[in-house]
Formats: sequence, C-alpha cells, structure tokens
Amino acid sequence: MIKNISLALSFSFLALPVFALNEPQKSEYDQRVAHAEYNSKDVFKMVARNGFVSMIEFSDEEVIINTATGFSEGWDLIEKKNLLFIKPKAYKTRLFVENDPYNQGQQKEMIVDPNPKDWKTNLIVTTNLKTYIFDLLLTNDSKQATYKLSFSHADKILKQENKIKKELEKKIVREELDKNIVPRNWDFLMKANKGSEDIAPNYAYDDGVFTYLGFDNTKTFPSVFLYENGKEMILNTHIKKDGKYDVLVVQKIAKQILLRSGDKVVGIFNNGYGKNPLDKTRETSNENIQRVINDPSKTLLLEQSLLGNEQ
Repeated sequence: MIKNISLALSFSFLALPVFALNEPQKSEYDQRVAHAEYNSKDVFKMVARNGFVSMIEFSDEEVIINTATGFSEGWDLIEKKNLLFIKPKAYKTRLFVENDPYNQGQQKEMIVDPNPKDWKTNLIVTTNLKTYIFDLLLTNDSKQATYKLSFSHADKILKQENKIKKELEKKIVREELDKNIVPRNWDFLMKANKGSEDIAPNYAYDDGVFTYLGFDNTKTFPSVFLYENGKEMILNTHIKKDGKYDVLVVQKIAKQILLRSGDKVVGIFNNGYGKNPLDKTRETSNENIQRVINDPSKTLLLEQSLLGNEQ
C-alpha cells in the first residue's frame, strides 16, 4: 500500500508544469553586461541592484510602446526609444497604530527599503515589433547584477543573411551574363520618329541569345517592347557597362523591337535574324546561367498600331 502511494506521488510530480527561465549569457569581459537570444515563448531573467540603475536595450528598429510591472511602487521604469532604464526604489506605506500613546487610532507612514525578498516581481515590455516578458529580481551582490541586457534576433539575422545571399546571387548572375559576350550579328536597321533621337541607340548587335543596345551619356533609356503580329509585349532587360556606353541588354533576339518613352518611338529591325544561329539553343548568353520564368501570366500585352502609322 505504501509503495502504491509513493508511485502515485511520483507520477503527480511528473505532471507538474516545468518553468525554464531564460538566463542571459554573461559577457566574457564583464559579467554585469549580458546578452540573450529573443524567443517569444521565453521569460528572461533581469537582476537589478539596489542603489544602481540597469538598462535593457532592444533592437534599433524597435520603439517601446508600453511597460508594466507587478510592483510599480517599488520600481522606476524610464523609457527612451529602444532603451528601458530600471531602478529599484523605496516603498512608502501607512500603518494603523493602536498601542502608540502619541498616535492612538491614527495611521503612521513607513518607508520600506528595497530588499530581494519583497521586490521580486515580473515585467512586461511591448515594443512596436515584439513583446518581452521578464522575471525582475533584486540583489545586493554586484556580481549577480545585470547593468545592461541586450537582445539578438534570429529572424532578423536570417533575413539579413537571405538578403546578402540574394544580392550575391544577382551579382554572380550579372557577372556571368557579362562574360564572354561574342557579337554574332551587327545587321540592324533603325527607324526613329521625329523628336525621338534621344532614345535611339548608338549601336545594336546580338550574340544569338540577347540583343545589346548601346547608349552614350546624351541618350535616355527607353522601355523595350517586342513587336509581333500587331501586338507589343514588354521585354525583360538589364544594364551593363561597355566603356563609355551604357548597354541596355534585351533578354531576347527578335525581328523587330520597339523602343518607347512617352510619345517617342524608335523601331529596331534585325535584318540578320536567324542567319547565324548558335549550335544549340540557349535561353541566356552564358551556359552557366539558366533562365527561369516565375509567372508567365504576368506578361504585359499592349495593343499598339504599327510604327509606320504613328509617324
């Protein structure tokens, strides 16, 4: 019978909830400076010292909106942007005195100095981005106190790493696209409407995959459209540098391309289209890069009249 009771008690203890307080990592240079990895499901430990001020530093993007503690009479909380300054303070209270011959039936004011036992409470801080929960403790030992607590954010770090990774990938792709460009066809004819000379390229060629339009610094980059079967389709482009020229790289070769900027129109006719094809079909000007179309349904179709009708 005693064994059964002991076993039942053991299982009841196992069923109790487990609280895991997040203790910030102390700095290797000074243990009074600490750092914690933010987790919305954690309660963080903050230990202040009587007679000293402590600071919690949130991320630069955050602004404190609200602070609340379970013992506001015993703690001073000062907010400044992403910084929260914390300091324990004495607590004033009034007691009813019965046996005092000088104050019979009256209240007497008492001041209670901060002490670790009575000043233990919690603290909740809400910023414009996150919510933080703390166990707010008091110590008289300088070695246990935290004068500064700051946070790092895994989601922010991951976002920054992904941004750097994407920028690096774009740079690599751009460098690959600009490598080993060998012109295969210079046979282009240009027809510009009156007043459209400033969007007319200085030269044009293709490498069997892309079309290259060179502009000097007196020209303006236009929008580029494929003209086919009486319709216009906007084309993807990117820009590269070629000496004194800025080159508008059109990610396609076509019989006819239209350049537009407001009312200005220039027609580019590829007279060498299909006369000097590549040995094998590629979708980019570099074999190391494969073109991927994310959503062909987003292609923009613009119905326009023929260039000749606009003159």
